[in-house]
Amino acid sequence: MVALSCLPNMTPEQRAQFMQAVFRFEPLPPDWPTEFAIITAYDPDGRPTTAEQNLAADQALADELRAAGYRLHRITGGSADGVHREPGWGVPIGLPGAVEFGRRYRQVAVFCVRGREVSLVACADGTAEPMARPFRAV
Repeated sequence: MVALSCLPNMTPEQRAQFMQAVFRFEPLPPDWPTEFAIITAYDPDGRPTTAEQNLAADQALADELRAAGYRLHRITGGSADGVHREPGWGVPIGLPGAVEFGRRYRQVAVFCVRGREVSLVACADGTAEPMARPFRAV
């Protein structure tokens, strides 16, 4: 398990980048729930790290989520131009649980999907801000 740490507040620059995020993924299974979160373990505290550290954190997150009984679907968030990509996991989990896993893996934010709406959720305090577009794959 990854230790909790003090999370930095989301900077205006981070918020702007998160709000522009696009999602890449294979079609969701037909029985996938309409409410789920997207959680990544990449780049803790909003700081770039090595590929090896990101892969290890991603595997630890997946293992911990599966051990807790959650179903996972790979969803990669990132910039529209594809320059920045962070593989994460679609997880049918409530918002408090998603924020807790985000904090545990030192994330600045997670995403919450409800139907076709997607929101940015700050891990520091759990506040959610709807994004200005529907959730879909690019």
